[in-house]
Amino acid sequence: MARGRRRGWLRPLVLSLLAKRPMNGMELMEEIYRLTGGLWRPSPGSIYPTLAELSDEGFISRRDDGRYELTERGLQLAQTLYMPLASALDPLVMLDNALTDLEEQLSESPTMLKDKLQRLLEARRRLDAIIEKLKGQAGP
Repeated sequence: MARGRRRGWLRPLVLSLLAKRPMNGMELMEEIYRLTGGLWRPSPGSIYPTLAELSDEGFISRRDDGRYELTERGLQLAQTLYMPLASALDPLVMLDNALTDLEEQLSESPTMLKDKLQRLLEARRRLDAIIEKLKGQAGP
């Protein structure tokens, strides 16, 4: 297996996240965990070798504060290849996709959704609370 390929999605995720802001290895692990809804947290044994590879290849550099940032070459790669991946992991895109799936389930098999009704109502309450907080922050 070629070097770096065994980590699959890690390289594109790292480049996409670093396109947003410089981060250290721990910050990257936490951000990936958050973006995947807690489904995946890369280990230090995968994140740091990936950062070393990307640095060796000239896509990222390590700053004095220990955070990594994209080089010009890395920024070009992230913009052309990996930024679509980051947008696919955007929480609002994921929510929109989930709602579309629920709408399809409703039309195909509404009885399946009855079991999920309480979770849906709780999600609605949480979304309403977020919307109210955002309205309060936006001002008049």
